[in-house]
Amino acid sequence: MNLCELRAGDWPAVRAIYEDGIRSGDATFETETPSWERWDAAHPELRLVAEREGSVVGWAALSPVSARRCYRGVGEVSVYVAEDARGAGLGRALLDELVERSERAGYWTLSAGVFPENEASLRLHKACGFREVGVRERLGELGGVWRDVVLLERRSTLVGT
Repeated sequence: MNLCELRAGDWPAVRAIYEDGIRSGDATFETETPSWERWDAAHPELRLVAEREGSVVGWAALSPVSARRCYRGVGEVSVYVAEDARGAGLGRALLDELVERSERAGYWTLSAGVFPENEASLRLHKACGFREVGVRERLGELGGVWRDVVLLERRSTLVGT
């Protein structure tokens, strides 16, 4: 496996993996993938892909939580692994690398919102130093069902140093 910067040419594979997550019903409130332009604008930095045998099999990206200067070091993480590549440690490798790069870039807090049914994602985030902050009950509706979202966050080990 190889981790590298996500580039525009990776978008078809990234989109397909994202679509798998959408179809699962437990990865996102989104019901369709955005255009490359919209996704690119929402994730302006810290974007990675995992490649195996020359194919993109996972991705991770950071998006700012706010344009306000006081939140410049707070980002929301997204991690997706292709269905046929799950369980091989790719999510862990991607999230660990994203955390490391975020700290070098000056981020002090990373957040994630995960459906409680997505137990694998909850385990992954907790293994990478995220803690559960709380649950937002019936935060949004997906397919006619109101869904809860577990809020997780990770504070940089560099804060206060």
